[in-house]
Amino acid sequence: MKTNQLILLCAFALLLHTSARGQAAATHNRYIDYQQFFSHLHLDTLSGKATVSLKILHDSAALLADEAAPKGEEIKTLRASRKSLDGASIYALRKQSVFIIGKLSKAQPSGTTNFDLIGTAFAISANGVCVTNYHVLKDILQKPTIANNNDSLYFIINTDGQVHFIDNILAYSQNNDIAVFHINTRGMSLVPLPLGRPAEVGDPVYCLSHPLGFFYYFSNGMVARNVTIDKQAAAAGYNPLGRPPIRMEITTDYAIGSSGGPILDQCGNLVGIVSSTAPISTDQGKGAIMAGVHQQMVVKDTAPVAALLELLGR
Repeated sequence: MKTNQLILLCAFALLLHTSARGQAAATHNRYIDYQQFFSHLHLDTLSGKATVSLKILHDSAALLADEAAPKGEEIKTLRASRKSLDGASIYALRKQSVFIIGKLSKAQPSGTTNFDLIGTAFAISANGVCVTNYHVLKDILQKPTIANNNDSLYFIINTDGQVHFIDNILAYSQNNDIAVFHINTRGMSLVPLPLGRPAEVGDPVYCLSHPLGFFYYFSNGMVARNVTIDKQAAAAGYNPLGRPPIRMEITTDYAIGSSGGPILDQCGNLVGIVSSTAPISTDQGKGAIMAGVHQQMVVKDTAPVAALLELLGR
């Protein structure tokens, strides 16, 4: 009898110890030190792993027509999910599909390597097809200038801190501020976001992005308006030969660094892409609308999923 009691006590003690370790591990996983996120990136050796420079990317992008669908093999995307999720589940399921976009360049004349984080991107196919904003990759997509450095290298960083270099531009829309590109996955499969249906005004939406170094920041809101915009409001510039730009305005928070981030619906499907913000300010005395005097609100413009589907030829 005493032996059985001793076994039970030992088992109970082991259970408590295991539970405590599990709780400690869960707490450790919950709070992330993003300062350590880039500690393993050695800039001097990182550039040696790249195979495609800015010049090569630009030369290949120059062969593309604005708003022309990607050529070659069809991009295999996921169908929209119909299962409604809570916010925590959306974040947990979709985080690994979202990336940080970085840029390596050599300063002149010193030759030192500069490391810049320039936006957000996400996967839409397992074999390396990703999406961001046109304006995030504008140095690749626009005509080269003296300021553009041909030695620059573009890459994404995933949630595990792994680096994958951009090796091809597949399609873009200047008016709708979208760029579709391919990364060198080195044989690794990505976890793509399912492409959803266009969201309606009042639908809840979520944003997962990297506003000014606040990596994997998750916010929520709703669709405020679905609109067409004029050429002055097209943040990435306007191509008169392109399709009329359309936008989905939302109340979800984001900021500089969020550009190219996914907007998700209640099922975790992609319904939009972060594009720009437009602050509304007034003169406190007269009430007239004036820039930068007394800010009242910020309009958040996103490219709706309909624009991406159209670019993909769907």
